Amino acid sequence: MRSERSPAAIKYRVVLALVATGVVLGIWHNRQVHAGRPDPVAGLVRGVSAVPARLFRSVSGFCGRQTEWIWKRRSLATENQRLRLENEELRGRVSALTEAQINYDRLRGDLSFVKQAKPRLLAADVIAFKIDPKFDTMMINRGTSDGIGPNSVVVTRDGVVGRVFEAEAGTATVLMITDQRSGIGVRVQRPESRASAVCEGDNTSTLVMLGMPDSGDVRQGDVLVTSGLGGVYPSGLVVGSVADLRPDTANGGRIIRIKPQVAFERLEQVYVIK
Repeated sequence: MRSERSPAAIKYRVVLALVATGVVLGIWHNRQVHAGRPDPVAGLVRGVSAVPARLFRSVSGFCGRQTEWIWKRRSLATENQRLRLENEELRGRVSALTEAQINYDRLRGDLSFVKQAKPRLLAADVIAFKIDPKFDTMMINRGTSDGIGPNSVVVTRDGVVGRVFEAEAGTATVLMITDQRSGIGVRVQRPESRASAVCEGDNTSTLVMLGMPDSGDVRQGDVLVTSGLGGVYPSGLVVGSVADLRPDTANGGRIIRIKPQVAFERLEQVYVIK
């Protein structure tokens, strides 16, 4: 009675058989190659393996095309974030350059105005505007230590701003010509007229002209300059222009409103006449 073979012995024999078969096939393949003859076994293996390889490439390409938007989306999100940051930086630079250009243009115009002005002008910055809403006043960073006192006239290159109302060592309060307590003698600049009157403020954006007789030659659009009467404002400074002229049906005469030449709400720097 023959003894049964152990499973380990069977496994060893199978492995040895496979190795021997591989060695034999390898030797035969080499001889075929050296002899220049085709190897049918290698061709069979390539033909069999080509089908799953093509299938794998097709499936891989399909999956890649279906999922590539995920990677592209991440890449686009990163690129968009970078572009947004660059855009914000450029906007900041443009804003800074715009502000610098505005200041340059203003200072260049002011320099020309200062050079042409006969009186000595002292530049001052506006540090507060309409401190009390009931009055049209502003505060500047010049005061008695700079030789400024009450009734010092304040102007810009555009025209009259007002006069100093109160002054301390380093600051002064300016009463603007639109304030209800202000009054300024004016004259029509047009050579054919030269009619004189007084303009007063009423805490609005315009002035009202008083003392102009019905026969006074004043027209809508006329430019008004200081007349020099009253002794506070020197003559020849631009005040504004006639914005509205209509009959006063209640009291007789005419209602004449003047639009100041100076844009008070945009004031940043003024000049004090010394």
